[in-house]
Amino acid sequence: MASSPGRPGNLPAEPTSFVGRRAELDQVLRALERARLVTLLGPGGVGKTRLALRAADRARPLFPDGVWLVELSGLRAPESLPCVIAETLRLPGRRVDDPAGFLADRLAASELLLVLDTCEHLVHACAMLAERLLTAAPGLRVLTTSRESLNLVGEHLVPVPPLAVPCPRDGTAPTGSAGDAAPLCDSVTLFAERAGASSPGFTVAPGNHAAVCALCRRLEGIPLALELAADRLPAMPVEEIVERLSDRFHVLTGADGPYGASWTGGRRHRTLRAAITWSHDLCMPAERMLWARLSVFPGGFDLAAAESVCADGDLPADELVDVLTMLVDKSVVRFDPGAGRYQMLDTLREYGAERLDEAGETGPLRRRHRDHYAALADRAARERLGPHESCWTRRLRSEEGNLRAALEWSLATPGAKASGLRLAVALLDR
Repeated sequence: MASSPGRPGNLPAEPTSFVGRRAELDQVLRALERARLVTLLGPGGVGKTRLALRAADRARPLFPDGVWLVELSGLRAPESLPCVIAETLRLPGRRVDDPAGFLADRLAASELLLVLDTCEHLVHACAMLAERLLTAAPGLRVLTTSRESLNLVGEHLVPVPPLAVPCPRDGTAPTGSAGDAAPLCDSVTLFAERAGASSPGFTVAPGNHAAVCALCRRLEGIPLALELAADRLPAMPVEEIVERLSDRFHVLTGADGPYGASWTGGRRHRTLRAAITWSHDLCMPAERMLWARLSVFPGGFDLAAAESVCADGDLPADELVDVLTMLVDKSVVRFDPGAGRYQMLDTLREYGAERLDEAGETGPLRRRHRDHYAALADRAARERLGPHESCWTRRLRSEEGNLRAALEWSLATPGAKASGLRLAVALLDR
């Protein structure tokens, strides 16, 4: 995929295969046809950079002046952004007094695609410069990757989800050979290819098919996590990796090289923890606090639950919705408008749980979580025989993860067993 000799641009060659993403790739290419600013949005390690580079490569014939990648993860000074882009584009000359104006002038007649990779720590600077350049250069398109949108008029957002994971039955009773079933799932295909590179001779076979599928589900289809897991295969079998994923941040540490770390991400993608810490460090204190507190919800949650469990004097209820919205904007929390519910990837939730424990808030938050869902179960028990029975049945089904967690915590916590038994009784006849 490297830029061809004589063709403008600097796209690097891909050291590993590109797996899946057909729908997302088509979506990005269509967006680039309609919009001049396109942002690939998603959490760390989900594969935004690889998707952006593949889309940029596919779009190269549309840009006579080339496709140019500007990697921003190492840039800490926002004021240096115009100079970094000018240097990447190999533009001669400089205007020390107005580098952004110099860049706008030089690009005014250009037809090129500018790929700004990793914008989340420079969102304001990237937004201001992108707006200025797009105004000055009608033939310019800008493709960015970020964990947070630039929030500009005309910006087209393309969410980048994790790769598809196998259904539970795919790992227990595969039909035919594992080789026939596994490649149909992008996460399994990615793991198999990276595993074969880091541990020559490894293949997904009937003997390990269930473990590979379990691994992909536990890692939620996050490409970075799958690649780091594959890097462990020379030292331990896949079954043991799965068993050790209760401490995924310790297990998923990678060595240098194309298989042990993201080849474009540098140190921020050296380990799974580093990728998430990068996001955590970019959050404001209130966002970090809410991130940690939301970790007590294993089954997703609605706004009322978040306010009931997470709000207090340090995080007032009337401010919580704004902080929650910021976590959604930063790809920490996902919102499903159809269901009216919020969800965190388990990887992000477990990181938040660590921070909650460090703050000494695990016990109080788990108790408030239990109290909220005990009250919900009591109300359901009172109203289950009324006209809203079917609504309550659906509601409790959607909260099974939280109800189970509340019950398990109560029964395992000294002094809380009586409350747990009352919760169990309330749920018996639901």
